[in-house]
Amino acid sequence: MYNLLIKNGKVIDGTGKNGEILDIAVEGDKIVNIAPNISVKAGNTIDAKEKIVAPGFVDIQNHSDSYWQIFDNPSLHSLTSQGFTTILTGNCGGSLAPLFSSEALLSIQKWHDLSGANINWQTFSEYLNELSKKSIACNVASLAGYSTLRRGVVGDQVRSLEKQEMELLNRTLEESLDAGAFGLSSGLSYSHEIIISELELFHLARTLKKNKSLFSVHLRNEGDEIVEALDEVLDIAKNTEVNLKISHLKIKGKNNWNKFDQITERLDNAYHKGINVHFDVYPYDTVWQPLYSYLPKWATTGGRVLLLKQLKDPVQKNKILMYLGSQHVRFGDLFVASTSSKLNFVGKTLNQIAKNLEITSEAALLNLIENGGSEVLVFEKNLDENQVKNFTAHALSFIATDGAGFKNNVQGKLVHPRCFGTAPKGIELVKQAGGSIEQAIKKLSYGPSQKLGLNKRGSLQIGNFADIVIFDENKFTGKATYQNPYQYSAGMEEVFVNGKAVISEGKFTGNLPGYVLRKK
Repeated sequence: MYNLLIKNGKVIDGTGKNGEILDIAVEGDKIVNIAPNISVKAGNTIDAKEKIVAPGFVDIQNHSDSYWQIFDNPSLHSLTSQGFTTILTGNCGGSLAPLFSSEALLSIQKWHDLSGANINWQTFSEYLNELSKKSIACNVASLAGYSTLRRGVVGDQVRSLEKQEMELLNRTLEESLDAGAFGLSSGLSYSHEIIISELELFHLARTLKKNKSLFSVHLRNEGDEIVEALDEVLDIAKNTEVNLKISHLKIKGKNNWNKFDQITERLDNAYHKGINVHFDVYPYDTVWQPLYSYLPKWATTGGRVLLLKQLKDPVQKNKILMYLGSQHVRFGDLFVASTSSKLNFVGKTLNQIAKNLEITSEAALLNLIENGGSEVLVFEKNLDENQVKNFTAHALSFIATDGAGFKNNVQGKLVHPRCFGTAPKGIELVKQAGGSIEQAIKKLSYGPSQKLGLNKRGSLQIGNFADIVIFDENKFTGKATYQNPYQYSAGMEEVFVNGKAVISEGKFTGNLPGYVLRKK
C-alpha cells in the first residue's frame, strides 16, 4: 500500500512536456509510480480531477536567510502557500557562512537587524550542520556570499585584496563548496563590492568552474550602465566557462528602457555561442531595495560608518544632494517599506515625509538614511510592465521571488508582494506573452533545478523526491499588494515536501519536512 496516491490530475512534469492525465504514487519521501490508472490502495488518496499536478517550485533567488525567516518563521508560509518547496539562499553576496569574523555578517544588515541573534557556527559545514538541526517547511540550499567572505577578511575596509587574502578567500570558497555550498553569489552594486575588480571575479569564476558550481551575480548596475555591467559578467563567463546566473534581471529607470533589445540580444548571442548563462526574474514592475543604493558610489564606498561622517559634513552632504538632484529618479514617490529604528515613516512616501519636515525629498532621503538605522528599504515603481512580462517569458529566464518566507504579518514593516505572489503572477505573465502553463512551470521547477544541479528534484519522475503541488489553474492567483502585502495566494490546494503535506486542502498543516540540501 502506498503512503499517498494522487489520481486523475493533469500531470505537468516540469520538463516542458504537455501535461496528461495520470496518477502518481508516493512511498516515504519518493515518487514510486506514475501511470494512467493506479489501482493499488493508499493511506491517503487525493482526487485531483481538473487540477494541475506539478513538481514543487524551486526558488533560485531567495533571501529567507538574510531576512532571518528560516529561524524566525521556519514554516515559510508565504512561499509554501504559492507552491515553493525548495529555496536557494545566500544570494546577492550575503550568506550566513562562512564567518571569518563578526564583520562578515554586516553583509546582510541592509535586510535584517541581527542584534541579539544566536550564531554558533563559523564554517559553511558548521552552518549546514546547525541548520540541519532545525525543522523547516522547505528544502533549503545555499550559496556562499562573496561579500560575507570578503568582509570577514577586510572588515569595513574597501580596498583591493592582497595576494595572500585572495588565496585565503579562494581556499575558503573551495572548503565551502566541499561542505555543500551550491556556488557563490556576488552583489556587485552594494557598497562593499562596488570596487571588486574583474580580475578578482575571474579568480572566483575559475574556482567555481573547477568545482562545477554556480556563479550567481547581482549586476554592478541595473540602470544607466546596465549594458556595460552585463558585458562584464558575460565576458567572465566566456573566458572561464563558469555556470552563470544573473540575479533579478531588470532595467531600472524610464530613460533606460530603450536598452531592452541590447540586453536580450547580448544574452541570446552569448547563449548561442556556448556561454552557460541564464537569469531570474520577479514578475513585478516595482523594486524593493536599500535606500542607500540611490547615493553616489563614492559616498557609500567604505560602509555606513564613513557614510554617516560624510552626512555630518556640510560640504560632502551638499555634494550628495547635488548628485541626487541630477538623477532621473522621482525621489518623492519612493515608498518606505521598513526601517531598523522606530521612526513612524513606514507606509509613507518621501514626499509626505519631506512635507512634514519642510525639506526637499532629497533632503528627506538623507535624513532617513541618517536616522533610520542600517536597514531602510523602499519601493520604487521604475520598471516597464511589458519588459517585465517579456523578461519573464524569455527562453533563458527562471521565475523567482527575490524575497523570503513571511507569516501573515511582520509588525512595523512592509514586504514586497513578490514574497507572497510570485508564482501565480509569473505563470500569468508567461501565458499573457503567448507561452503555455507547461513552459511557465518549467521556469519554476525543472529549469532552476537543472541550473543548480539539484539531485532528483524539480520534475515529476519515478525515483525523484516527492515535492508535489496541486492547484486549480483558474483560481491560482496572488492577493498581496504593496500597501497590504501579507495576503497568501489563492488556489494552491496541496503542497507536499518530501512526501509530507505542508498544505492540505488549502490550509497549513504545521509540518516542517524540508531537508537541508548539499551540493554533490
